[in-house]
Amino acid sequence: MGSNFEIVAVAFQKGGVFMYFIGVVGVFVFAISVDKFIKLFYVYSIDSTPFMSQVLKLIQSNNVDRALKACQIKEKAVLPMVIRAGLLKYGKPIEDIQGAIDETYLKVLPLVQSGLNFIATFANLSTLLGLLGTITGLIISFGSLAYADPSQKQQLLAKGIAEAMHCTAFGLIIAVSAIVLHSYLSNKANKILDEIDRYSVNVMNIVSEQYRTVRNKPLSKMPEPPLNIDRKG
Repeated sequence: MGSNFEIVAVAFQKGGVFMYFIGVVGVFVFAISVDKFIKLFYVYSIDSTPFMSQVLKLIQSNNVDRALKACQIKEKAVLPMVIRAGLLKYGKPIEDIQGAIDETYLKVLPLVQSGLNFIATFANLSTLLGLLGTITGLIISFGSLAYADPSQKQQLLAKGIAEAMHCTAFGLIIAVSAIVLHSYLSNKANKILDEIDRYSVNVMNIVSEQYRTVRNKPLSKMPEPPLNIDRKG
């Protein structure tokens, strides 16, 4: 383990000044990825299948109060947050319920997707920094040959090419890692948003059916008043 770390450290030093910029990019990629992993897998997400199965059954049985309490099982999870916003409007027109769901969805959307664009940007930046380090290394190595002693030309050329190749390698390592992390985290974010879309439609379908049932329910007939018969004699 120690020897591998020393190899990486030596290679980092040989890469020149642009290696430090690539290293900073790598730190940002790691920090953002860890933060998004924790939030997407442990803070914003919830086991949607059993949760929504319970909530939908409670809504179908007109037990909305218990459904609202079930939505508070995980405070920062975005799916319960969106469903709860719609259920708080239960009893009001369908448009109000749909509007509350849409409004809350637009609020949680940036929470789920924030940071992912930075990872993709840093992947491109790492590649470009590696390429820039490669070009500058080659320029320095070939430029120094014109004024160097014949005995030193081979050494200077090897040093410049080594710097160029190390920058390329480290830049691509950070870029590939960032691309993989971005794809993995984006898939999880899209899954969370897809669950919100699917289950919010299920809730709206159940509520709409309940509203239609109540609206179409025939009114009970009022009993007719008794006839007032005047019996004489």
